[in-house]
Amino acid sequence: MKQYLVSIQKTHVKNTAFTPLHTESSSFQTGDERQIKNSALQKPCLLGRGVTGFTLVELMVVVAIITILMGFIISGSAAAKRSAKIYQAKTLIASLETAIAVYQVDFGTYPESGNQNLVNSLADAATYGGDPNWHGPYMSFKENDLDGTIPNADIVDPWRNAYHYDFNEDNIPQYKIWSNGPDGGDDSGNADDIKSW
Repeated sequence: MKQYLVSIQKTHVKNTAFTPLHTESSSFQTGDERQIKNSALQKPCLLGRGVTGFTLVELMVVVAIITILMGFIISGSAAAKRSAKIYQAKTLIASLETAIAVYQVDFGTYPESGNQNLVNSLADAATYGGDPNWHGPYMSFKENDLDGTIPNADIVDPWRNAYHYDFNEDNIPQYKIWSNGPDGGDDSGNADDIKSW
């Protein structure tokens, strides 16, 4: 009898070692096998490594976030450029006021109204033909501050629009200088215009 049991055990070990216990054609599957088979069907693998890709919704969310961030960067950059140009316009107006004050000390009056009159009064010795009161130039202009060449130049703001200069001895203040500002429209010193008063 012992021989019979030993031969059955050897046969069973022999059969299980070389043949699968459950084949695909087998209708019997354990719970673990069903779970493994179902999860393999639900999650497609790339190159058989168990790695899944991004869904279209996930990609669209990432693109939307990047677009929003770029909007912040671009709008921040545009605001910084606008602020820098406004500061530049205010600085030139302050320089013009200083030069006009020195001119007024020499002549006892301010330059006549008009952009070109202001440029010529402050920077062009030929305009005065050797007038002993003229101790200029009262201001040196950079090339990008002028549109044209002296004596036919206009002082321009950072947006390349001519500054306005108005002198009237009956007004207080007696002169006004202003830039059209970022919108480029002459609001007579109102709205976004950059002004000396």
